[in-house]
Amino acid sequence: MLARAFFFTAIFLALEVLGTPTSAFKRSKDAGLLVQTSSGLIEGFFNSTTPDVRQFLGVPYAEPPTGNLRFSPPQAASSKGNIKAHKLPNSCMQQFDLSSSTIYTTYETEFLVNGGNSEDCLYLSIWAPGINRIQSEKRPLPVLLYIPGGGFTSGGQNSLYKIPDQWVQRTKSHIVIVMNYRVNIFGFPNAKGLEDQNVGFLDQRLAVEWVYANIGSFGGDPERITLWGQSAGAASVSTYAYSYPENPLVAGLIADSGGPRIITNTDTAHTNFTFIAGLVGCGSLSAHQEISCVRKVPAQRLENALSYYNGNGTKPSVSFTPVVDNKTAFANYTQRVLDNKVAKTPMIIGSNQNEGAGFVSFTPNGPGPKALASATQIISCPVGEEVNNRNLGYLPTYRYQYAGNFSNISPLPWFGAYHSSELPLLFGTHDEYRGRSTKFEWEVSYAMEALWLSFAEDPTRGPSRVAIGDAPANPNKNSYFSRPEFKQGGSDLLLIAQDDELMQLVSADDIDKAC
Repeated sequence: MLARAFFFTAIFLALEVLGTPTSAFKRSKDAGLLVQTSSGLIEGFFNSTTPDVRQFLGVPYAEPPTGNLRFSPPQAASSKGNIKAHKLPNSCMQQFDLSSSTIYTTYETEFLVNGGNSEDCLYLSIWAPGINRIQSEKRPLPVLLYIPGGGFTSGGQNSLYKIPDQWVQRTKSHIVIVMNYRVNIFGFPNAKGLEDQNVGFLDQRLAVEWVYANIGSFGGDPERITLWGQSAGAASVSTYAYSYPENPLVAGLIADSGGPRIITNTDTAHTNFTFIAGLVGCGSLSAHQEISCVRKVPAQRLENALSYYNGNGTKPSVSFTPVVDNKTAFANYTQRVLDNKVAKTPMIIGSNQNEGAGFVSFTPNGPGPKALASATQIISCPVGEEVNNRNLGYLPTYRYQYAGNFSNISPLPWFGAYHSSELPLLFGTHDEYRGRSTKFEWEVSYAMEALWLSFAEDPTRGPSRVAIGDAPANPNKNSYFSRPEFKQGGSDLLLIAQDDELMQLVSADDIDKAC
C-alpha cells in the first residue's frame, strides 16, 4: 500500500468545487449559457474554478412527483419559461440509518449527498465545454449520462466526489450529465394498488429521453450517449438493456460495481408497503384506499417512519428496492439473452478488488480478510454473472477490476479498493479533499478517464485510446491500446492499478471461482 498520508477535510475546497456563478463572464446566448429546451429556456453559468465549463445545475426533466403523482410514473416536464440553473437540486427523499457506522460516515463523507432532500427532485445537471470549444469541433460531443448509486434507498447528484467539472475542464471534449431519480419507498413502493412498482427506473428512462431530445442544444450528440452508473446505478444500467431491447436510445453502457442480480427484493405480497402505511395512519384499508391515504402523508413523515423503524433494528426489517415486474426488472436475465430480448449495446462492466470494505460496519482494524472477501462477492458475483450472460448473447463486453489503493482515498490499510473508491479518479476529484495525490494516482486517473471517454466517443470501437500526455498508459507499453472484448476463460480482464502496475490483462478465474 502507498504510504499513509495526513488526513484532513478541507470544507472550503468543497465550496470551490461546487462554485457559484461569477460576474466575470457574460451570461448571454453568445456564450452558450442560454439554451432552449423542452423544459424551458435554461440559463447556465461559468465559475472561476472551471472557467471553460458551462454548468447547468438543476434542470427539470419531469414534473414534481408530488400529490397524486407520488408513486406514479414520472410525467415529462412542461415548459417552465426561464430557469436559472445555478445550483445543484435537492436530492430525492433519502432513507437514513442511525444504527450503524460505515467507512462513508466515518471517513469517506465526500461520497454522501449534500444539501436538502425533497419530493420535488426530478432534475439533472449538465457540465459542458464552453461554446467556443463546441463550435470548433467537427461534430457534436459524446455524452456520459450518470446514474448515482445508493442501494436504491439513497443517493443523488449533489455529492462532492462525483462532481465532473474538473474532468470536463481538462478534456473539453465531452459532456457529463448526472440525474436524480426517486429511491426507497418513493421510487420503489411495491404497493398492491399500483400498476407500476419500479417508478424510480421509469424516472431514469425519462431522463434518458430528455437528454436524447435536448442534448443537441448543448452541443452534445444524441447518437453518442453512454449511460453510466455505479453500484445501484450500475444495476440500473445493466437492467436497462433488458428493459429497452429495441429502443435503448443510448449507444453505450458502463456499469461500475453492479449487475442485475443485485436486485433481490422478494416481497411479492406487498407486505412492506402495507406495514409502513399502518405506521403513518393508513392501516386496514383496501389497496386503492391505502395508496390514496399514503399519498396525503407529508413526505418527511413517511420517510421518518421507514428510516426510524429500520434504524431501531426492529424485526422484521422492511425495504423498498426494485422488484421483478418483467418490465423494468426480470426474473431470468439468462433467458432474456437467449430469447434475444436485450439491447445489443456495448458495455464496460467491472468491480473493485475490495468492494466489501464499503458494506461492513466500521471498526478501526476492519473485520478481517474472510469477512471482506465474503462482502466483496455482493458485487463481484453479480458482475460475473452478467458478463457470462452477455457472453452467451455475443454482446460486446469489456470487463475490468479496479485495485487502486491510495492513501488519500483509502486512509486505513484495510480499506483498499473499496466500493466506490474508483469514482474520485474517474471524476477527477481525488486530489481535492485530503492529502495530495501521487504521480501514479494521477496516471491511473487519467488512464481510466481516457478509457471511459474513448468508449463514449465510439462504443462500437470499444475503449481503445489510453494516453497520458506523451507517456503511454497501456499494458503493451505503446501509445495506442485497443482493448479486447472479454471472453469467459480468457485473459481479457483489465486489471487496473494493481500494486505499481497501471494496467494488465489477466484472467477473471480467481474472481469468479469464489461465486
